[in-house]
Amino acid sequence: MTGTDPRFAAYLPHPVERPAPVSAVVAEATGADVPVLAGLQARARGGSADAWAERIDRARRAGRSLVVTAKVAGEAVGYANAAFLPEHPVDRAPAGYYLTGVTVDPAWRRRGIGRLLTRWRMDWVHRQDPAVWCFVSAGNPASLDLHRELGFDHVRTGASFQGIEFDGGAGLLLRAGPPNRPAPES
Repeated sequence: MTGTDPRFAAYLPHPVERPAPVSAVVAEATGADVPVLAGLQARARGGSADAWAERIDRARRAGRSLVVTAKVAGEAVGYANAAFLPEHPVDRAPAGYYLTGVTVDPAWRRRGIGRLLTRWRMDWVHRQDPAVWCFVSAGNPASLDLHRELGFDHVRTGASFQGIEFDGGAGLLLRAGPPNRPAPES
């Protein structure tokens, strides 16, 4: 099965050939990273790099939020966001820390970058709160598989979450609890 939505990477759960995994360094994005990340986002999602730069920098400087970048040999190959969002007044998505987006340069996909960025953000959120939330389009099976593999459970389906509407009217609200820890001794 392949994804039909052009905004998402082709869904190839068992590709015949897969590029070798890479060793990437993940860190919080700095102001110097913003123009590069904006260019990456504009190439991947469309729109102007200037508009993306403003949006990324605003997210980077906001309280209770995070923008991280993955670099290979000093080159930014992906980035991702997390932020605390209040309960949404219309779709009633609960308040909490949400993974709010990940972008990987198409030339670097299928090498573990998205997984690395997601785990890094999950670890950051778990230092703030026991639950990690995200919402995913039902039309993005690659993202759904990744989140399930990382411990996310389906909470509910809806036409929108946190005010984001889904094409076709189907989005999934997902939640991951705290990382597995040894049970306290009694």
